[in-house]
Amino acid sequence: MQFLNFSYHNIIFYPEIFIALLYYIYLFYSSLFIKGIFFTFKLMELNIGRITMERSKLHLFRFTNKDNIEHVKKGIHRLLEAMKLESILKEEEIVAIKIHIGEKGNKTHLKPYHVKPIIDYIKNYGAKPFLTDTCVLYKSQRSNAYDHVLLAHEHGFGIEKIGVPFIVADGIAGRNEASIRIDAPINKEVYIAADFLAANSIVVVSHATGHMQTGIGATIKNIGMGMSSRKGKLVQHSVSKPRIVSQVCTACGLCLRWCPADAIVVNSEGKSVIVEEKCIGCGECLAVCRFNAVKFRWDRTDEEVQKQIAEHALGVIKSKRGKIAYITFAITMTKDCDCMAQPERFVVKDIGVIGGYDPIAIDKAIIDLTEKESGINLSKASYPNINYNVQLEYGEKIGLGRRNYEIEEIQV
Repeated sequence: MQFLNFSYHNIIFYPEIFIALLYYIYLFYSSLFIKGIFFTFKLMELNIGRITMERSKLHLFRFTNKDNIEHVKKGIHRLLEAMKLESILKEEEIVAIKIHIGEKGNKTHLKPYHVKPIIDYIKNYGAKPFLTDTCVLYKSQRSNAYDHVLLAHEHGFGIEKIGVPFIVADGIAGRNEASIRIDAPINKEVYIAADFLAANSIVVVSHATGHMQTGIGATIKNIGMGMSSRKGKLVQHSVSKPRIVSQVCTACGLCLRWCPADAIVVNSEGKSVIVEEKCIGCGECLAVCRFNAVKFRWDRTDEEVQKQIAEHALGVIKSKRGKIAYITFAITMTKDCDCMAQPERFVVKDIGVIGGYDPIAIDKAIIDLTEKESGINLSKASYPNINYNVQLEYGEKIGLGRRNYEIEEIQV
């Protein structure tokens, strides 16, 4: 039976066959379309997997605070070689080495011999390093450049011992600053100490500790809080306000004398009270109270503080993209940071020093390594009620780095 005659003059049309033909054509092209969609999603899945599996390269030299100093210095030098610190250095360029010299009375801050190998390595490539930090908000010898420099000499960071000058990056009173446009979710611009921007490159040398507002105070905090001007610090602190529990307060008046904003008054019962409108949230009262009468509202503010710190760190990194490196010491790790003007006990075992170009990865590695070595991570051992992971997650979200990392151990 002949269904179709393809003569132009005599075409016999059968609708059933025509519909079937159209249906098979539809199946053919729709299958290609579906396969195309499937293939596209497969490529996206592979690409997403590749992105999420990308790891930042870190280097670790293990040592303890009791190890031979020469052995430690040699290990730090090997670490710098492994991470190729020279990649951010050029002859005659000015290099800011951000450090924390420790508050007067603090015994667990980094020592000059930890920093000297970094200075010598930079000098060896013809660059010009200087040590630097910023003024703090609270009353101390680090609240102005004059006293800060004298304390640096007292702690062994003077030019006659270390071979480079110590320069306070935000000037005599912490007002030497520059604004950096970041267009982040919270801040459109942040205020950074001006001399960090004037330097050609930056090496951020941090000491990992616990911290009362962030759980862990390490690389991210040293950048975000430690490199901000006074105005930048006020912006970060202002989201957290402490309170004094009157039933616990002994009316000793210590917090009253140390408050940098004169925000503490005495009520009719002789107890200290914080005037919230004047409080800058610096936490100095919390640090000096010996009776645990000062409380921060952790459930309301610690996440905001961590996000603020991360955004201010973004300002620094954005201004020095490709010209900034991070070296973080995970030794003599105490509950509180080196701003405490008193000896502190260690809360986890020493790890050593980690170097790399990703602050998020370094701080995540410190959490993981302290957990592995001590059975509890640095943040949990210090302030278990603080969710330290906020700064890592949020920092990754806004572009500070990534939490995935691989780590190579350096042998000496």
